[in-house]
Amino acid sequence: MSAKIELFSPGALGTCWYGKYHYLEPWAGCGHSCPYCYARSRAVVSNSLSGLKTSFDKPVPLLPEKELLSEISRQANSGEINVLKLCRYTDIFTPEFTDNGLTFKILEILAASKVKRVIITTKGLPDRKTMELLKARKERFSYNAAARPSATVTGSPLAKFDACLKPLEARLKAAAELSAAGVQTTIHMDPFVAGLDDDDKALGAFLDKLHALKLNRVMFSYLLFSKGIMGTMRAAVPQAALDKIMADYDFSAAHTVLPGNEDSVSQSLRNEVIRASVEKTAGELDRRGFEFVLCSLKSVRGLDATKYKRNMICDGKFYA
Repeated sequence: MSAKIELFSPGALGTCWYGKYHYLEPWAGCGHSCPYCYARSRAVVSNSLSGLKTSFDKPVPLLPEKELLSEISRQANSGEINVLKLCRYTDIFTPEFTDNGLTFKILEILAASKVKRVIITTKGLPDRKTMELLKARKERFSYNAAARPSATVTGSPLAKFDACLKPLEARLKAAAELSAAGVQTTIHMDPFVAGLDDDDKALGAFLDKLHALKLNRVMFSYLLFSKGIMGTMRAAVPQAALDKIMADYDFSAAHTVLPGNEDSVSQSLRNEVIRASVEKTAGELDRRGFEFVLCSLKSVRGLDATKYKRNMICDGKFYA
């Protein structure tokens, strides 16, 4: 039988905190329609979408709502789940479910459950009711807002990366409000595109904006390029810009991001490209006094992380 998305699943081999957390996936698909999304090409996702008779851009809950909420409550109160990540293949703040209240109902259950920590990573925007819930249970939740520096640049060739997202200003304002209320909040610069997101104008304006909002925790991870996103990237990025991006990747070699998952095979940035980008970006973050880490730092050969004031190696706990 073909594998499908599970409502709850243990942390994947090859990821941070393997075996120490669980994922929650309440639905298949995502309303953000990001052209770089790797989830579109994962077999478990396509199998689930097929079974639910929908497409990735039209997300559908894995179970009818009453049954879904009951099962989430049952497993979250089983005592077997301590740390829960939302989500791996979708976004808990997918607009449709934020608007109709399903997101709030799920988070309300988790806030009252035996789960000790709920890690939210999102490109979405919480509604007011959910914001108040997160603030009221600040000891339970961490909030990671995904945003990119080049989103601040008018006419950026990556404009379609954010076409279906709520305005950047609103998303950062929500993050700042949660941070000010004591919710551990991190800005996740993801996917960070070398040559564009580390551009002097883009990076400087973005970090100035974060500084003004007192958002001083940052994590960044680079765009993974795979055959699975080639079609959506070609449709979203002007050819000249796409050619430039692809020239920075080593297409003669590929690696399996998640061991045993052949559909996670991706190309990585050329080492000289990522090293230069990391040194530039980390230097700016360090100079401005940010707390920061880089995802997959250990894969950058020749990088001297000791010259920065802060420990840049992410162990999975920085954003938790």
